Amino acid sequence: MLLAPEQGPPSAGRGAPAVVRTDDEDMVQQVSRLADLAGVELRRVHGGLPLPPAAVLLDDEGGVLAVRVDPERAAAAETPIPGRLRIPGQESHLLDVLVTAATAHRARVVGVLAAHGGAGASSLAAVLARACVSAGGATALVDLDPAGGGLDVLLGLEFDPGRRWADVREERGAFVPERLALALPTWNLVRVLSGDRRGGADVDDLAVRSAVRALGQGHDVVVLDLPRQVLAPGAAREVWLGRCDDVVLLSCGGVRAGAAAMAAAPLAAAGCTVHLVVRAARAEAEEVATSAGLPLAAAMGVERKLAADIEHGLRPGDRRRGPLMTAARSLVGRLELVP
Repeated sequence: MLLAPEQGPPSAGRGAPAVVRTDDEDMVQQVSRLADLAGVELRRVHGGLPLPPAAVLLDDEGGVLAVRVDPERAAAAETPIPGRLRIPGQESHLLDVLVTAATAHRARVVGVLAAHGGAGASSLAAVLARACVSAGGATALVDLDPAGGGLDVLLGLEFDPGRRWADVREERGAFVPERLALALPTWNLVRVLSGDRRGGADVDDLAVRSAVRALGQGHDVVVLDLPRQVLAPGAAREVWLGRCDDVVLLSCGGVRAGAAAMAAAPLAAAGCTVHLVVRAARAEAEEVATSAGLPLAAAMGVERKLAADIEHGLRPGDRRRGPLMTAARSLVGRLELVP
């Protein structure tokens, strides 16, 4: 049981994630059981005593819990937080509150986006996640293509057990971070959430948004393989760019380089820190960065044997000294993704 001992009040902002104030021992046991399921530490305070700082405050009013949630965490929730819950009777709603608001978001979220078709953003996203794991960070890789089947095929996971987006979309309620992570297929110690032939990530589905949030609660780094829909006005741009701390924008050199400049505008407007990677020689990559008005994070050579490697069972990053892995390691250090 994760019920913390009732000691002196903690310093401001450092309370247990959840606090319940009640003199009812049955209520304590019921809330404690749900806190255990959520993996959340719970502190109990007797009636009449002041409530200490906490992400979630539960105040027993005779079998009805008044719910107060830290405003920032409430704003990040996919659905409104209920103000009152009757226990017993609404245990599933209380579990959702504990999972959503009492578990802190800990991950650095990095989106990887192609400035144009054929740039190879999915391969870079996969190898970046792999490099984060090698650096010691618990990492999840998320395929946000609404069509599905991208990363599953690229990484050779089609026949591996584990949940895909179609399975996630059938769920209702908040996801317990650890349980979701353990239910996903693993690729080189990276937890992968991808689509398959049944479909991909629907940005309008609350279960999809909840799953991405849960992965951010349970990992050090989350790499989002962003769909190019984020470059156009709409829900994809608002939701997925809003989740990113950083965006890695991948472009080729030559004539296509102009697409990088056009792609940068909505990214900067969303408040993301943009890092440009150009598949070209250093001098040409610097010209592209100057034209786009973006800092050049890496100049990356073309991994010419990648398509043939995949046909023969090798996967992105298997060539440890190849351009992809070299660029990914550079990004991990430049962005300080893993302390």
